[in-house]
Amino acid sequence: MDILQKSFDDALRELANFATSEDDLDKLADAIPAQIEALLAKLPDEILSTIKGGAANGLEERRIRHAEFVDRNISRWMEAFDILELHIEIAIEAGESFNKRLRPEAASNGNLLFDLLVRLHAKGCLVSKEILTLLKNGYADGAHARWRALHEISVTAMFFANHGNNAARRYLDHEFVENYNGASQLNKYQSRINESGFSDEELAQFKDRYDAVIDKYGKEFKSQYGWAKPFLLKGNASFFALEEAVNLDHWRPYYKWASQNVHANVKTIRNSLGLCEAVSGLLQVGPSNSGMTDPAHSTAISLTQLTCTLLSSSLNLDGIVMMKILLALSDEVGNPFATCSKKKTI
Repeated sequence: MDILQKSFDDALRELANFATSEDDLDKLADAIPAQIEALLAKLPDEILSTIKGGAANGLEERRIRHAEFVDRNISRWMEAFDILELHIEIAIEAGESFNKRLRPEAASNGNLLFDLLVRLHAKGCLVSKEILTLLKNGYADGAHARWRALHEISVTAMFFANHGNNAARRYLDHEFVENYNGASQLNKYQSRINESGFSDEELAQFKDRYDAVIDKYGKEFKSQYGWAKPFLLKGNASFFALEEAVNLDHWRPYYKWASQNVHANVKTIRNSLGLCEAVSGLLQVGPSNSGMTDPAHSTAISLTQLTCTLLSSSLNLDGIVMMKILLALSDEVGNPFATCSKKKTI
């Protein structure tokens, strides 16, 4: 930084002014490390204070530039964003209507599957809105990463719809496995993360609940997808096995593609949706108005799958109509995004 270099140069000049003989030069050489140490002791605070002093104006300028970018980005993709947003809002209204119609009866009957599907659908709608927000703000890769979560939610809901309350009960009980594993991990690292862990009594309570579900369901229940094991025909319980079970394993290439933006593998540092229209050699550190089509269209498809799974669990005429509307919109979403992608960037 310029401030750091200037302070360092000033300190060296100050020392050099006292060097008038060979002995002085020797003393100067001995003094430089101490002078640098003293400089480093005070510079960070001084620099941070200077940065904070000018932060208000600098941040405001950046916010204005970003708001201007968002306006341009939305202008380019307006038609496409509108139809995706409409799709999301219709899915939300369908879920609200379904929940309102059936919640009283489901609550009185203790219907675990109903509650689980409604909660998964609500989470999927929230994730879809997050995706839309990321797209509007120019973060296509972030949106693609969030679609990965939406796909997981959709697959999981479809799996429960196929296997009913027994699978739902196992899934909910698996929380005791996750709670104990999480608490144990926190206690292991509490001193290194400067965080208070759980007491021995609290950890013992977690362990008791953990042991109870392992005794109930068996040792395989310990694994991440152990709750799903009895409903899978072969192999290890995994998310890919769930995809296969609901016939969505053909989405695996897209899932792996979106995973590039979740994990720190080489693909994620060499490829970016936001740079798909850029010249080579650029590094993206901010928003871009490129690359919206794939995450948007995938979102529409997965949200449709999720909503249709919910509505199909207790069909009525309104539900059938809503499903047909969502299916039609899902097919339409890709076209305006493809059209908008051909517009010149602005």
